[in-house]
Amino acid sequence: MPCGRESRSAAVAGVPARRLRPLVLMLVLFSAMTRRALSRSLALPPLPAPVVRNITCNTIPYPFGVRGRSLPGFEVICGRNKEAMLEINESSYKIDYVSVEDAFVVILVGPISQVCYDRNGKQTQATGIGNISLEGTPFTFSKRNKLVAIGCDYKLSANFSNSMPGHSQWQPINCNSFCDGKSCPYDAACCEAPMPLIDAAREFTLTFDKLPGQFTADENGTCSAAFFYDQDEQVFKGGQDPLKDPLLPVGDHGMILDWAVGQGTCDQALTYNLMSLCNSLSDCIDAPRGVGYLCKCNAGYDGNPYTAVSCEGTQ
Repeated sequence: MPCGRESRSAAVAGVPARRLRPLVLMLVLFSAMTRRALSRSLALPPLPAPVVRNITCNTIPYPFGVRGRSLPGFEVICGRNKEAMLEINESSYKIDYVSVEDAFVVILVGPISQVCYDRNGKQTQATGIGNISLEGTPFTFSKRNKLVAIGCDYKLSANFSNSMPGHSQWQPINCNSFCDGKSCPYDAACCEAPMPLIDAAREFTLTFDKLPGQFTADENGTCSAAFFYDQDEQVFKGGQDPLKDPLLPVGDHGMILDWAVGQGTCDQALTYNLMSLCNSLSDCIDAPRGVGYLCKCNAGYDGNPYTAVSCEGTQ
């Protein structure tokens, strides 16, 4: 056996150096690739690239539009830079995105409730946009939202309701944010509450209260807040401190609202000879949430089914 090992060693020793170089290079490359793969597996998942929005009064799709060029309830006003703004309860919110196909709109709102502390730990006046009512509008709160709370030892509780017949108040949504808890991915002092069962809600009341316990020095110079967020978006980037890093500017949180057109179902519109709001190349579909209906371009067509000539053939 020793002779065999010596023979193999001698055989390797006798191989010219130029023939070993490719093998050595392959081992080096494999080692580097392994280290890179390991680094990627340990790294936090990257955030998706931000989508640039630029919805103006001139580009917002129908049924939205300025007064006289929209359906009732879908009127927008123009901001200083012609950005499209949606008025709700005498407040104006910038429109970030409109999906005609899926019938929802994203508006930018600030924290519903926010409490800040100065550097000495003294609580300043509470702020926030407060509760929002969608009664009298074609909009409902979408279950695509989630409620988020950040802060040490806070309880968020929200009740959603709809005054329309056949709807009742849903069970309250709750979550608690603790300094050492980690309900939000990668971050403590944060909690998320999904809204999968909140369909066709038009009103909500929200409370954001401090849980019994001692105030911690970590809260000095920070703000605690409750706000709406897209359920598919990550609240914080990995490695952030939600208490010490500043909140996103007021108006940078997306709230998603579902919408429908008309005042009844498709059958009611047909029975009472009401003018259909769908063009001739589209179908009328009862809204899955709330009152009204939606329009969908027929199979093989694409475009805006709410305008006269916007469903075009795709083949």
